[in-house]
Amino acid sequence: MGRDNKLASRTIRVFFASPGDLEEERVLTAETLRQLSERSAYTFELLGFEGVLAATAHRPQDIINGLVDQCDVFLAVFHRRWGQLPPDTAAYTSYTEEEFERAKRRLGTTGAPEIFCFFKQLDLASLADPGEQLGKVLEFRRRLQESHQVLYRTFTAAVQFAADLEQHVLAFAEGKLPTPRTPERRIHIPIVADQQPESQRSYDLAKVRQAIDAATNGRVEEAAVLMAGVSQTTRNIEMLDIIRAFFVAAGNPDAAQAVLERKLTLLHDRRLAAHEYAAVLMAEPWLDDVVAGMLSQLPPASHATAEQVIRKLFTGTRFRELMIESMTQHFTVGELLSLARFYKGDGASITAKFGHYMGIVVPEINAILAAENPELFEH
Repeated sequence: MGRDNKLASRTIRVFFASPGDLEEERVLTAETLRQLSERSAYTFELLGFEGVLAATAHRPQDIINGLVDQCDVFLAVFHRRWGQLPPDTAAYTSYTEEEFERAKRRLGTTGAPEIFCFFKQLDLASLADPGEQLGKVLEFRRRLQESHQVLYRTFTAAVQFAADLEQHVLAFAEGKLPTPRTPERRIHIPIVADQQPESQRSYDLAKVRQAIDAATNGRVEEAAVLMAGVSQTTRNIEMLDIIRAFFVAAGNPDAAQAVLERKLTLLHDRRLAAHEYAAVLMAEPWLDDVVAGMLSQLPPASHATAEQVIRKLFTGTRFRELMIESMTQHFTVGELLSLARFYKGDGASITAKFGHYMGIVVPEINAILAAENPELFEH
C-alpha cells in the first residue's frame, strides 16, 4: 500500500506498561507495531515512559499518566514482577497498577482505551511458591479473569507474544474483538475419591478438591495456583494424573510436562523401593509352606504337577513384575522401605511364619468355615 494512502489512515496509539522484567517484549512491541504500520491501513504509534524521561514535573508519573489518557490501546505485559512500591502515593502498590487502574477508569467512563493484558507463562515451581512480587501478579490475573472485562492472554515465547499482539491490535483496529473480552472458561476434571487418607494426603486432597471446584466454576487462575502447590507436595500418583490433566486443559504444556516428570520420578523411586521389598520377601523360605498348604487341599496323585506349577507361578518373572507394579501403586517409597527394613530386622521372625500361616493355617480356617457353612461353599 502506498504512503499517500497511509497519510489519510487512522493513527492508533498503543501505550506499553510493564514492571520492567520484559525488555525483550518491549522491543518486540515496537518492532511489531512498526511492521504493522508498513503493511496495513493503520499507523500504530507506541507510547511509553521512554518518551518522557527527560521531562520535568513535580511528579514524573503524572506525565506518563497523561500518555495513558491519550492512548487508544493500553497494553500491559507481566511475568514475575509486579513493580516497585511508589514512594509518592499510597493508593497503588506499583506504578504499573496505577497506569492500569487509570486506563480502566477511563474505559468505564468513555469506552476507551481498549485494554490488553499479556502474561508470560510461569514454571510449575513458581506457581506453587510465587513469593510477594509474583503473588501480586497472580492475584491481579485472577481478578481479571473474574471481571471478564479485559482481554488477557498467556504466552510462552517472544515469537508467540509478537504474533498474538499483531492479531489483537489488528482486531481492535478492524472492530473484530470478541465480546465479552475474555470468555469464561470452565475446566471439568474428575473428583478424587476419599479413601480415609492420612494427614498429608488429606491436606492435598482438600486442596485438589478446592482447585476442582474453582476450575469447574470458571476460576481457572485460582485453580492453577492450587494445583501447582499440590503438585510439589503430593506423592499420590492419582492426584498427579488429575493435576496434569488440568494443566493440559488449561493450555499450559510446560506445567503439564513438569507434573509428568515428577510422576515418573516418584514411580521410579517407588519401583526401586518395591524391588528391595520384593527381594526381602523372595529371599525367605515362605514359599515352601505355601506350597505345602496348597498341596494339602489336592489329591496326592496331582501333587508333583501342582507343585511345579505353583512354584513356577510364584517364582516367575511375571509374578514379581505384577507384585512390584501393585506395590508401586498402593505404597509410598517410605512405606516400602520401612517394610523392607522391618522384615530384614525385627520382623524376620514374622516373615518366617508368613508362608506357614498363608499356606497352612488359612486353608485350615477355610476348611472349618466350609464345614460350618456348607451353603456358602456349594459353588
